[in-house]
Amino acid sequence: MLDKNALLDGVYAIGPLAVLCALSLSVVSSAVWYRNVGETSCAWRTDYSPDARAFGIWRLIYIGTVGVVIAQSTNLVVVFDWWVHFLWALAWAFCALWVPLFHAEYPDALRAAMLQLVAAAGCATAAAGLSRMWLLDDGAPTQQRVEQVALGWPLTLFAGWLAAAAAINVGIAAKASAADAAQTCTRVDPQRPGESEASYLARRRVLYREAYARMPVRVSFVPVVLAVLVGGLSTLIQDPLYPVPLMWAILNLPAFPCFEYLVALLLCACGSAGAIVRIFML
Repeated sequence: MLDKNALLDGVYAIGPLAVLCALSLSVVSSAVWYRNVGETSCAWRTDYSPDARAFGIWRLIYIGTVGVVIAQSTNLVVVFDWWVHFLWALAWAFCALWVPLFHAEYPDALRAAMLQLVAAAGCATAAAGLSRMWLLDDGAPTQQRVEQVALGWPLTLFAGWLAAAAAINVGIAAKASAADAAQTCTRVDPQRPGESEASYLARRRVLYREAYARMPVRVSFVPVVLAVLVGGLSTLIQDPLYPVPLMWAILNLPAFPCFEYLVALLLCACGSAGAIVRIFML
């Protein structure tokens, strides 16, 4: 007869492994459809689109997420609640679906991609908030609280960056759907015969940077509005790291520094400060 306790011994690993599987799906999706993503972003560039170097934050998110889910799978550290892992994995799944839709470029596909990214941002933010629920439990051991904060940063950066990316995607979809829609960037020639993949990617990066440099620099009020929302959510879910990705994006905006963007940074910082105050007031 099977021992019920033995059957449940490894159940704790299902949540972390679900996140890892969904992340892997996103990586595969990006590897298959990555070529046109940069061109689409360039073609429908918004005034609040950050420089390409801002997207380097994805490396930190990927590496941190893999490290955290592997650590939780060992059961040697605190394991997040089922709902946290479910929403975290669902956010990665939405990201995987976003890539081919955004790659397709036509307005209907871009609107569908926008919905995927908004859903991903919502799921990741909810997961980040739920992951901090232990901080509200006065009976939780100190070690659990410390481990929860230490293990939650990749999810927080993921959620915060998705909030910024979703706002950019909304602007791209709106721009592509306008009656007088006009692309802001010319397409890059396809890979030439005999040209290596590395050379093609390097040539494409140079052309994108040159195209961005030629575009007029305008100040947008969207980052300020987004900073109010993100700062408020940061205080609500008691997570001071949540605004950091948006702050990183603002620092990489073409018009930075300007008064509006400095105000946006201040609003993000206030949200982080509010979260810290709430944590220490418990």
